[in-house]
Amino acid sequence: MTVRSWGTKGQPLVVLLHALGCHKGWWDWVGPELGERYHVVAPDFRGHGESDRAERYGFHDYAADIEQLVTELAGEQYALVGHSMGGYVGMVVASRNRRPPAALVVVDMKTGSTPQELADLAAAAQRPGRSYPSLEDALGRYRLSPPEHAVPAERLAHVAADSYMQLADGTWADRFDRRALAIEPVEPLSLVAQISCPVLFVRGEKSLVMPAEPAAELAEAAGASLVTMAGLYHHLPLEAPEALTRQIRSVLPF
Repeated sequence: MTVRSWGTKGQPLVVLLHALGCHKGWWDWVGPELGERYHVVAPDFRGHGESDRAERYGFHDYAADIEQLVTELAGEQYALVGHSMGGYVGMVVASRNRRPPAALVVVDMKTGSTPQELADLAAAAQRPGRSYPSLEDALGRYRLSPPEHAVPAERLAHVAADSYMQLADGTWADRFDRRALAIEPVEPLSLVAQISCPVLFVRGEKSLVMPAEPAAELAEAAGASLVTMAGLYHHLPLEAPEALTRQIRSVLPF
């Protein structure tokens, strides 16, 4: 597992978990701010970014990787911050009670999937990824999913630049292992009853991934706070990293 870090080892640990199909660079505007007070680490999940590919991409596999990372890095206390799929993985870690975090921040996470959505993702996981004749061409084709966003162009270009690798034949392709698209159903309501640490849910007002009603239901079931960031969409670590950092700090107990 490859990681990016900020701050000083020995300070309380905050682990930043990226979304499906993304990479650690998505936290490059949150990590430095948190690093002023904490030891901040952003890993690439297996099959994402610069991490090795794997045979399994289940949520519990991701959770086990994070638990191992925390064991290697942390003292007694650590906190998790997860965006989208990273938020769900954070919930899995917090619910397993092996070494739960001191706090969990879940950022615009999917609250449910239809059978058709899961079938479409499974089909996409079986299709070969695209290759591009040059990095410039690859960067020109980079798009966010979902496409609605309020991300400044320079941030979009930054995360795009870390999303591709050069192949032996000189062409360029996604670093992301498409097999990881075949995700399991998400069942956040079944997890919240097993989570004992403080939880903060953060969503974008215009997000289609975490609509207001199911987000409120989830927060109520968890006994957690829910913050809606006005005028924003799903990609909050890129759209409003400063405001998101303030929300993260508000729930950290150390």
